[in-house]
Amino acid sequence: MQVQQTRVFAPDVVPYHLVITSFGSNRLRQAFGFGSTNWQENLEYIFQDGTIEHQGRIVPITWASFHDRRILIQVLGDSSAAHTTYSAITEVLTEMEPAFRNATPLTLTEETSCAAQLDFEWTALFNPDLVHHVSQRVQELSSEQVGRFLKGVNVRFTLGIERKSKDLSEQGITLFDQSLIIEPRADTPLSERTYYTYSPCDSDTHLKLVSELEANLAGRSRSGRSRRKTSARKQKRP
Repeated sequence: MQVQQTRVFAPDVVPYHLVITSFGSNRLRQAFGFGSTNWQENLEYIFQDGTIEHQGRIVPITWASFHDRRILIQVLGDSSAAHTTYSAITEVLTEMEPAFRNATPLTLTEETSCAAQLDFEWTALFNPDLVHHVSQRVQELSSEQVGRFLKGVNVRFTLGIERKSKDLSEQGITLFDQSLIIEPRADTPLSERTYYTYSPCDSDTHLKLVSELEANLAGRSRSGRSRRKTSARKQKRP
């Protein structure tokens, strides 16, 4: 599981001007063992490949980036691990700038992704007629020289953003569309029923969404198989 948290602050709150100094970057590398740092084109300063201890285990910090108004954290763990990472980073930043201890972000967004084996076939994600139509076309596109097969599918929903107040705009915060993804994992046989899932949610909400989807689609798949078996038995009767 991977969780990304993005916090946006008012201007002049994040001690960005100290983070990018040799003192600031060395202090963060010392605290979290980051293996590399680099600049992005938008002047975002990035730390990669660090770790933190959380609930008795080591959690990788794959990404921590700093901008003049934004702090982004990405961990191979759940939302609790990401919050722990942010709290630890806050302590280091407070050493550089004591006023940061009381800093409150204007927005906090979370994104969770994970791969898991789920109890339904990929075909349950689509209308059966569409699956049948595509499967037929795949066969028709095969030849004596080249055999074709269905290797993967993509299912992505785009969630638009509707501002309900002017506060964010007045504070210079831009919101972007987000995605909700459930699809067979790339480069994995469809028969393995391993899915990549992504949502703009905390890890607990994400796992609940995936669990509810699995229960719904697995139930429909079992019901469909049961109806097909019943129909087949009726057809065999004299």
